[in-house]
Amino acid sequence: MKFNSTLYQTTAQLVGQLPKGRSKALGALFSLWNSHPSWDPWLLKDGDIYRLFYLLGSSKSGPWWLEGKICGAISTDLEQWQDLGTVLEVSPEHSWEAGRMLAGCALKENGIYYLFYSAAGEGAEIMNEGIGLATSRDGIHWQRSPRELVKPDANHRWYGQYKRSLGGCDYDHYQWRDPYVVKDEQTGLYYMFICAYRKEGGKGAYRGCVGLAVADRIDGSYELLPPAATPTIEGTQESPFYEMERPQVIYRNGQYHLFFSCWTTWLNPKWLGTVDRAQITDSSLYWYVADQITGPYQPVSQTPVVSGSSRSGIYGTNFFSAPDAPDEFIAYGWYCKRMTLAISPFVRVIWNQDSIRLSI
Repeated sequence: MKFNSTLYQTTAQLVGQLPKGRSKALGALFSLWNSHPSWDPWLLKDGDIYRLFYLLGSSKSGPWWLEGKICGAISTDLEQWQDLGTVLEVSPEHSWEAGRMLAGCALKENGIYYLFYSAAGEGAEIMNEGIGLATSRDGIHWQRSPRELVKPDANHRWYGQYKRSLGGCDYDHYQWRDPYVVKDEQTGLYYMFICAYRKEGGKGAYRGCVGLAVADRIDGSYELLPPAATPTIEGTQESPFYEMERPQVIYRNGQYHLFFSCWTTWLNPKWLGTVDRAQITDSSLYWYVADQITGPYQPVSQTPVVSGSSRSGIYGTNFFSAPDAPDEFIAYGWYCKRMTLAISPFVRVIWNQDSIRLSI
């Protein structure tokens, strides 16, 4: 369980001062540190404690994300953590979640914890993703539903899949992961934002979108809606993104703000030629806005990147209420170079009327 990157940094600095064998020692340190990669955390404030959920994998799998289980921890200050071990792992009894676990979000309502998560099958179905729900009365023991919570069928008009090569094989990649559920205080409805893929959008791989579903109860049933965000490069039908991961929506200053991440590997080269390339890194946090919770969400600028995020080294950045200032935010995620969770030390979010900046 790796929560604080400063330990790695301090150890690496000490090793770097060795008179001999620095290269081998640094290599061994890196291998040890990455022996159990941790990524994609999400947080829940629960009274006086904080509940952490995250994905834990193995460096023996290649790529590392082909294995994963959901683990948990609790804290009173977001700095010192008590490990709760495995929360959910793959379920051989349910074919849709028998291969790997993916990220999600957690809420608490009327004394019940709701853990929304994503998963995929095994073998030929390893890239066929789905969304599930588990509930708990104590935050420790979870009861999962045997069926997917919401999933488009093969003939759905808005959402589709792409044939992706992996390890010399072709898989039908059905992007349907990273559910983020928010209750709209104006209507009382629950909206689920999803890392998804447009069924139509020109030729090629770039059709990433943020999917949307709605329910009048937190546990569903959820009705599919048109995508909340369908970015399009001017003069084409293509999206700038193959995937729009870890979407988060926050209402502030009279607008709905959508944030998401995308690896530079999966950015459309046509789009990269139209933006400030210096602001685009793996840790860049993209920022879109809308007047309605359902969208359509539009980029805040020509290069819609939260200032400072490109230098943070943090992937899958989400915002969370600061423990010492509830009206302010901290940014958290995971350090993609070290495969460790980025929660503390705190990265402050400076959110003004028309700008957002990470205090890097």
